[in-house]
Amino acid sequence: MRFTKRTAASVAVSVLAAGALAACGSPTVPSSSGSSASALPAHSASMDLKGVTLTVWESNSVTAGYKALFTAFEKATGAKIDQVVFPDPFESNLLTKWATGTRPDLMVFQSATDYLQQLNPAKNLIDLTGQPYVAKELFHQNKYASVSGGKDYGLSLETPSVFGLWFNKQIVAKDGLSAPTDFNQLVSACQTIKKDNPGVSPLYDAGGDQWTTQVLPFMLWTDAMKAGLQNELNTNKAKWTNQAIVQSLADYQTLIKDGCFNSNLKTGTYAQQESEFESGKVAMIPQGSWVSPDLVKAMGVTKMNQEIGWQAMSTSTATAAYSTTFSLQVPKTADTKGESAALSFLDFASGPAYQTFVDTNDQAPALSGFKTPANVPDALLANYTALAGSGYPQLFVASYGPFTTYMSEMIDGSATPERVANDLQQQWEQSATALSLPGF
Repeated sequence: MRFTKRTAASVAVSVLAAGALAACGSPTVPSSSGSSASALPAHSASMDLKGVTLTVWESNSVTAGYKALFTAFEKATGAKIDQVVFPDPFESNLLTKWATGTRPDLMVFQSATDYLQQLNPAKNLIDLTGQPYVAKELFHQNKYASVSGGKDYGLSLETPSVFGLWFNKQIVAKDGLSAPTDFNQLVSACQTIKKDNPGVSPLYDAGGDQWTTQVLPFMLWTDAMKAGLQNELNTNKAKWTNQAIVQSLADYQTLIKDGCFNSNLKTGTYAQQESEFESGKVAMIPQGSWVSPDLVKAMGVTKMNQEIGWQAMSTSTATAAYSTTFSLQVPKTADTKGESAALSFLDFASGPAYQTFVDTNDQAPALSGFKTPANVPDALLANYTALAGSGYPQLFVASYGPFTTYMSEMIDGSATPERVANDLQQQWEQSATALSLPGF
C-alpha cells in the first residue's frame, strides 16, 4: 500500500512499494519493457469527447492536482467526469466494489504490487507498456509502480513518498549537533537535547493514532533491506524474524527506555506531533514527505526554510526509504468509447497540462520535461535529492499485516520485538499463500 498519513490511519497494512534506482540494488520484481501487446482504442489529448461521461474511482484524499486536471480535461475535450469517491478504508472499499464485477473507466488507485495483484491486471487492466508517458516517469517508477509480469498498468503523476528525520534547525545548531544520519547519532542527539533543553522532547511519535509508529522502524531496517534482505523476503529465502528486523524494533524500544520520545507516546496524535514540532517543543520527528504541506500551511515556506530541516537516516547510513503513491489505471470495460476517453485523459494528464498538476500540488514533477515550483520548501527539496541519490525503495510482494497494531503492543509493553517480528512473519506467510506467490 501507499504509506501516508491519509491512508495508514485507516488501513493497518504496511506493504510499501517504490521505483528502484539502478544503482541501489533493485528488488526482485519484473521491470517493464517493450511495447503494449495489443492495439489500444484511438486516443489523444485533444480528442472531441462531447457526450462522453468518464467515471473515475478515487479516494477521499486525492490531491487538488487531480481535480485541477479533471476540470481542465472537461474544458478541453467536452467530456464529463463523474468522480466516485470511496470513503476510508479506501482500498478495501474499492476492492469490495471491484469484486462485484463493476468497473469504472479510470481509477486513481494504489500502485503497490500487492494491491495491483488483487486487480488481476493481466485480465482486468489495459496494458500501458510502451506508451510515451511511461518512459517519462522519473524515479524509475516506470519499472516498479503498477508493474506486474513485466507490463506497466499505470501512470504515476505523484512523486514517491520519502521517509526521513525532520528536525528543528535552531535546536540542533544550539546544541552543536548535526542532524543524525544513523541510529547511534540519533541516540547521542537524544541525550544531548535532553540535557541541554529540559523543556524539549527529542522525538515525538503518535501512539494514539498508531500509524506514525511504523515510520522509524521502517527507516531503521532500510539498510538491511538494501543489503539484500528485501529480495530474500520476496523470494522466501528469509523471514521477518531476521535479526536485522528484530534489532530495528529493539532500537525503537531503546529510545522509549531512554526517554527520547514524548511523555504521551501512547496517546499522542499526528496533529499534536505536528503542532509540537512547529512550536519548537519537539526537536525531531520521523515522518514521510507528506508532512511537508501541513508544515507549509502552518508555518509558511519562509519560516519553514529558516527552522525546519530534513535528513535521510537508517541504522548505519544516511539512506532514505521511499514508497510509490497512487497511479492512474484504466480497467478493461469492453466499452470502446469509455476506454478511449480514459486513455485520452492519460495523454492529457501527461502533456502540457501536467505542469498545472505539479504547481497545484507544490511538488517536484514525477514526469520528465516539467519544472519544480519555486515555492517548494528546502526540506522537501532534500527529500527529492534523496530519491535520486541515497534513496532505496521498499517493495514487498505480499502483506505483513497490521504493523500499527503490533507496534502499539510493543509500545505498551505487551509485546517484545521478537513477538512483533513473529507476527509479521505469520501475516506474511498467510498473504503470500493467499496470493499464490511462487516459492511460498
